[in-house]
Amino acid sequence: MKIATISTSIRDIDVEIYSPKQPEQAPGILLLHELFGILDFYREDAQALADMGYLVYLPNLFTGGAVRYCVRAMVSKAGRTNSINSDTNQEINELLDILKNDPQCNGRLGMLGQCLTGGYVIQMAKRPDLLAPVVYHHSLGMEGSGIPNNETLDGIRLLQGHWSNIDPICPASKRNRLITALGDRVEAYTYNMPHGFRSLSRGLADAKIVWQRTLDFFERELKH
Repeated sequence: MKIATISTSIRDIDVEIYSPKQPEQAPGILLLHELFGILDFYREDAQALADMGYLVYLPNLFTGGAVRYCVRAMVSKAGRTNSINSDTNQEINELLDILKNDPQCNGRLGMLGQCLTGGYVIQMAKRPDLLAPVVYHHSLGMEGSGIPNNETLDGIRLLQGHWSNIDPICPASKRNRLITALGDRVEAYTYNMPHGFRSLSRGLADAKIVWQRTLDFFERELKH
């Protein structure tokens, strides 16, 4: 693993980069942490993905201060509604561009966002080059299905989603609006466990099922 400071048009972000062992180019995965910041759990996941043959970017979205970032993401109107034009979505879009153009990347992109960062996946899934977008319980996005009511989901080809049935932060009403709107373009799963599938609930049996389904999705969409 190495740490690089990557410059976007919004700010500089510290990114942990996990490279696969094979010398040839590999699919790239943007792995986003939740409200807790970068925990060792996420580092374990990033390394596991690298060991499976992926180039993984794990950005520290709290670079410069967690409070400052959360104000941008959850207090500003564009951030709170998860607008495609918010500066938080803009920098995620640029990180995907940078990952795609990394000499170690073959241009095939996957992404995993959870809780605070889950809403970004929904917006980025509109990119035609994001072949394997995965969302765990999107809390950000206070309108409709998790994006502003005046925006569309038409550009999404495929999305894999995992949600908790006992999650007040991402209520069933928002989840169900997204699933209904996407129809056969979403692989949707729900679980009777608290959210935090890769952190607080990580050790539960259902959390292991979530992770295996995620790995299978990446394998199918990025390597075949």
